[in-house]
Amino acid sequence: MRRKLGQVFLVDKNILRKIVDSAQIVEDEWVLEVGAGKGDLTGLLLERGARVVTFELDPKLIGVVEREFALLKGDRFFLYTMDFLKADLGEIRRELGAEKFKFVSNIPYYITSPILVKLVENREHFSDVYITLQKEVAERLSARSATFQYGSLTLFISYYFVVHRLFDISRTCFRPVPKVNSSFIRLEPREEPPVAVRNERLLFDIIRASFGGRRKKLRNALRSIASKETIAELEARSDISLERRGETLDLHEFARLADELDRLLKERS
Repeated sequence: MRRKLGQVFLVDKNILRKIVDSAQIVEDEWVLEVGAGKGDLTGLLLERGARVVTFELDPKLIGVVEREFALLKGDRFFLYTMDFLKADLGEIRRELGAEKFKFVSNIPYYITSPILVKLVENREHFSDVYITLQKEVAERLSARSATFQYGSLTLFISYYFVVHRLFDISRTCFRPVPKVNSSFIRLEPREEPPVAVRNERLLFDIIRASFGGRRKKLRNALRSIASKETIAELEARSDISLERRGETLDLHEFARLADELDRLLKERS
């Protein structure tokens, strides 16, 4: 096991079965897994009749899963020995003739944020997402405003997915035993975002700025985006006090700020 590759393996068979049950795997559906490891989850997915597309980088583990599932390779088992973050998922779907993937993975935690961004940017390729995360990250994704866990990641993910925390997993279910507990969650893709905004990029610029310094008032945090005069007018138009801090606003309020600021910037240009 190589720590630099995030190799902490979920070995509890009951939890692995619970993951497959929760993901509602059905025969012949396409499932994408990041990090085949020793093939524990891969094998259960194949047992349910899924067609599994899995990514693995470690040459030793590649050999393990290739031997384990040799009879299914090219039929229901498709191994990509490459970095998932660099993979062209559209090209892979065309190559395999695959429908949308159901993402089911116990991911390496050290690349959690890049994987979440990859899922957002490639969401058209996924019918559903089931993922094991560090418990603290799961709490951030499902946090409510005005709580310590609430932040820009919460809003970014909830704009594109409905977050369902399904169950927690003790650290003792992994080998080697990590220092953190985990959670298994579902990210249900939204057909439409929960708010309509004129300028998505501006919305996320405002959100990032608002959480850039958690104790900053919005009036000061937004100075990286707009002038003092524009911010004063934004407060009047949006009817949102800029004496508030970012963690007290929900997504709808951020959308209202973004729309009003977009109008103001266009008027002033």
